[in-house]
Amino acid sequence: MRTRSKLLLAAISATALLGLAIGTASARNLEISNSASGFRITWNPLRIQAGGREALCPVTLEGTFAAGTIAKRAGASLSRVTGANVGTCTRNTATLLRETLPWEVQYSSFTGTLPVITTVSLNIIRMSFNVNLEGIACLAPSRTEQPVGGIATVEASGRIIGLRADETRTIETTGGIFCTIGGPASFAGEARTITARASTAAVTIRLI
Repeated sequence: MRTRSKLLLAAISATALLGLAIGTASARNLEISNSASGFRITWNPLRIQAGGREALCPVTLEGTFAAGTIAKRAGASLSRVTGANVGTCTRNTATLLRETLPWEVQYSSFTGTLPVITTVSLNIIRMSFNVNLEGIACLAPSRTEQPVGGIATVEASGRIIGLRADETRTIETTGGIFCTIGGPASFAGEARTITARASTAAVTIRLI
């Protein structure tokens, strides 16, 4: 009787583990809530750094999601930034090149233990700034081979509560010898205001 009970318990455990494995393996897509409403993200400030100098500026981005469900595949199109604004900078100055809009946002990777994710890494392509750092004016454009990076922080519920600029990513600056000498630019700072566009509704992302 005891042996039979042990066998039954082992069978139940194996079935449960198999079900979990199947559920985890099937999590191939990302589902975004309120996808039809788009998004609005605000940094206050976003830090743009190059050559030991920096600009500190409030930056707001708005855009649309490619779809409500997106393949969890590196390089998959997640969204597009269709509107961008730079407010009054508290250190140095920066402006956006609106003619480069829309900017493409691609899924890169995630961290966490399936099926729960804790961060989602993104690539932003064509994002371009003109920056003036202590009198040195440079252009900082991102390209497919050298994108700006962002890391979204995700709660257990799936709500996106932050978007941190990836400081480890750098992009080439152009505009003259001083820009070349100053070296590549990077971005830093975390956006804490992330909502659907034209509302205060939260944006959530989860694996399905």
